[in-house]
Amino acid sequence: MTTRPGTVTTKGAPDPAAPERRHVLDHAYLPVMTLRESALANNTAVMQAYVERHGLLFAPHMKTHMAPALAARQVAAGAWGVTVASVQQAMVAWEHGIRRIVVANEVLDPTGLAWLASRRTADADADVLCWVDSPAGVEAGRAAQDAVDGDLHVVVEVGFPGGRTGVRTAQQARELAQLAHDRGLSLRGVAGYEGGLPDVQTARVYVEGVLAVAADVRPLVVAPRALLSMGGSAWFDGVVDAVAARPDDLDVLLRSGASLTHDDGFYAERTPFGRHPEEGALLPAIEVWGRVTSCPEPGLALVAVGKRDISFDEGLPVVRSVRHGGPGGMAGVRPVAPAPGAVAVTRLDDQHCYLALADGAPGLTPGDVVVFGISHPCTVFDKWRQVTVIDDDETVVETIATWF
Repeated sequence: MTTRPGTVTTKGAPDPAAPERRHVLDHAYLPVMTLRESALANNTAVMQAYVERHGLLFAPHMKTHMAPALAARQVAAGAWGVTVASVQQAMVAWEHGIRRIVVANEVLDPTGLAWLASRRTADADADVLCWVDSPAGVEAGRAAQDAVDGDLHVVVEVGFPGGRTGVRTAQQARELAQLAHDRGLSLRGVAGYEGGLPDVQTARVYVEGVLAVAADVRPLVVAPRALLSMGGSAWFDGVVDAVAARPDDLDVLLRSGASLTHDDGFYAERTPFGRHPEEGALLPAIEVWGRVTSCPEPGLALVAVGKRDISFDEGLPVVRSVRHGGPGGMAGVRPVAPAPGAVAVTRLDDQHCYLALADGAPGLTPGDVVVFGISHPCTVFDKWRQVTVIDDDETVVETIATWF
């Protein structure tokens, strides 16, 4: 039987002639990015159980993957809603049916603010919020409210010296909260981000300070419950410790986004589940598959995977397995896991990965397939428009779209 080649214009998509049930390497245009279904299911359940056990709400950061199918999975498991970084990302979530959205940034664009302020007009049950950290943000929000006869819900962002955004002192937070209240915005509480701090103890002390601000501005929050939003994916156990004695009418909303897929680098080293194994464990879900294209000298192999395909900002990829077999079919070829340090990524170009092969490394030849684990999920998803979900036997389950 002759198979006619298909045409693919979307990065990550399989051959259009591919059967519904197939091995990930059959009818594939490498490189491809995959997600392990078993790891996604585990991580979704572990994180949701964690927040429920500690009495928190969960709005995982959708900017990590910008895949509505993955966000829907988390909401179905019990997440309150999602967090995003921009109005454009919020619009993607909204158009895919998500009505509880936190924009974890101050918004100053009038068009974006008008969209945010009109969400309760579009759907009375919606709960869409953004952050403010300056009088300019409050005034821009007020102007947007007036422009659409809408209602803008905001939280005051409390940062820390040398950190990212957010007011730097409790007094500034109080003054900004008062201004937001006086200017007629719907003040809901406070927020912060502890992920940029160096360790969990420093994060705990910072969150304790934000909690004190939440109590101070509580009289300005008209809603029956106030909100405190926190949570990167590295120190959220510090958040849990810091808010243990919170008031009964304060909801704590955790935003940890990388927990869904985890990784083999940055977060594997920092995850709270490593410090508290009794709470559960996250599994790395992401793999990027590429072919060896050149073995030009002893100890060196080149794989057709590069900066356009895989994250590198928080550490280089790691080699998880190798599949020998050349350019023919790979279904049924058993993976070989190199010994630690035997095969190491030393450099990435735009479309090339350099592998250093130490003594004891499995012999690589052009056509072999190398499977990489990654460090930092947020900067691998944005390189793909379709991502393949696979079972543990590497059979394709589904292909999901990203919306960057």
